[in-house]
Amino acid sequence: MSTVISTNFQLKHTRWLILALLFGVFALPAACGSGSDDSSSDTGFSNEAAPTAVEDDALAEVSRVIHPNASLTFDDYVAAGWKKSKQYDTDTVPEATEIWYGFFNSKDIEVRFYDSHEIAKTAGLDNASEAIDQSFREGGKTGSSNRGAGSFAVTKYKAFAVVGNTVMLCEQSVESCIALADILGG
Repeated sequence: MSTVISTNFQLKHTRWLILALLFGVFALPAACGSGSDDSSSDTGFSNEAAPTAVEDDALAEVSRVIHPNASLTFDDYVAAGWKKSKQYDTDTVPEATEIWYGFFNSKDIEVRFYDSHEIAKTAGLDNASEAIDQSFREGGKTGSSNRGAGSFAVTKYKAFAVVGNTVMLCEQSVESCIALADILGG
């Protein structure tokens, strides 16, 4: 019995250590960056969907940071063809100002709004990576599902994209989020 308790204790603290290391990986490039990004146009959108700088290769395959200079609204998403379904309470997602569940091209996409791109790519990215990482821990890429912000519906979020001041959780792959981001970047 004490072995089980000891193993659970170690797993719990290992998860916190991994999250702290991931935070450090994201904070270092931000602190050492040049501060200029010439890859964006006057509209604030860049044309490249660059992978996030994540040490975990599996997470890097399913996440993107796109259009860092964009400031998007709920109406921008609706105009791009994303269909809203339900709004969630922001209590479960730190620093989010709004959370909406909906779909695009027959795929579930949860959109989390933040005050800035900086908040979206730090707090939002950490929360999104934890949400999809949970699905990897529960059964791998094609295994068990996990829950989004509204813990009532089970949705298979396997990828995410940080798009301007928003974070999109994508149902099965990051491609559906990239397709929506391309329309948003227009």
